Amino acid sequence: MRLVTVYGSPTPPGKMARALGLMEKGVRDRHPGWSVERIGPRDHASPVAAAWDDDAVGLIGEADAVVLASPVYRGSLTGTLKLLIDMLPNEALRSKPVGILTVAAAPHHFLSAERHLRDILGWFGALTAPNSAFFVDSTFRTDEVDAEVLAALGEFTDQVVTLSESLNGRRFGPDPLTVRYARKTAG
Repeated sequence: MRLVTVYGSPTPPGKMARALGLMEKGVRDRHPGWSVERIGPRDHASPVAAAWDDDAVGLIGEADAVVLASPVYRGSLTGTLKLLIDMLPNEALRSKPVGILTVAAAPHHFLSAERHLRDILGWFGALTAPNSAFFVDSTFRTDEVDAEVLAALGEFTDQVVTLSESLNGRRFGPDPLTVRYARKTAG
């Protein structure tokens, strides 16, 4: 089984990458038989020029589960992450467990990016994990991370893995509206 994690920030890895790394370590340590692969934008030099490698779309499509990680930017997900999502074909996330991990500067931003991502994932027909992982960025400013935070990351990880293992290849319908509409207009 393979989990693909998406580092959806245009900036060089920092606090959010540390959170994602701890989550990935939890998968490797507690879930035998699972591998983890992280993808991120290829150019951190310029947030405007941030782009994704060609294989990013394929890796997401082939994954058994996905975790999208985004900092909160102006009350939403990053444009960098949205660029990747816009590249995905409809079936890339269809009936696929997807977890949402967000990091923000203040606690009152906790639903900002998550709300937008849940709407987008619903459009794809993804199986969005019921509980997301949200953290204030100062939580990861040092290598010492509170045990409560590590436990929360572990619970988040367990949720996504368990959801994926429970599916056993099943798909759920009806097809998302975009798929139904495409069939209707093609015929």
